[in-house]
Amino acid sequence: MIAQATARFVRISPRKVRYVIDPIRKKGVPEAWALLGGSPRRARVLVLKLLNQAVDAAEKNHRANPRDLFISKITADGGPTMKRHRAMSMGRAGMIHKRTSHIHIELDEVKRKSAAAPSGDVRKAAKAPAVPAKKKTAGARG
Repeated sequence: MIAQATARFVRISPRKVRYVIDPIRKKGVPEAWALLGGSPRRARVLVLKLLNQAVDAAEKNHRANPRDLFISKITADGGPTMKRHRAMSMGRAGMIHKRTSHIHIELDEVKRKSAAAPSGDVRKAAKAPAVPAKKKTAGARG
C-alpha cells in the first residue's frame, strides 16, 4: 500500500456508492479517472475527490507517479443510519432511513517487469498429472 484515503459519514447510501466503485476496482488511476469522468451518478464526485486525495498523498509521501498507481482496495461500508418518521395513512408513522457511508481507498504501485532475466532458480511449469478415466461398470440400467 502506497497511499490511502477515507471519507467517513458521507450522506449517501453505500449501495449507491458501490455502483460507482465496482467498475474502477483494480484499475489504474488514469483509467479510473476516465471512468469516473463519464459516470452520471452523484457518488462519482465523492469518489473522485477521494481518489485525488489518495493520489496527492502518494505523490507527496512516496514521490509516486500517478500513471504507475492502481486501486488495490476500495470499499463502501455502511455508517450509522439516521432514523426519521413520516406521516402515513390511517394515522400511522412510517420509518425513513437516511443511510451514511464510509468509503475507503488504497493505492498501490504497479510492479514493472524488468528487461533482464530474473535471478535465481527458474522452474518451468510442470505438466499437470493425467487424470485416469473412470471405469465403466456394467450396471442394471442400460
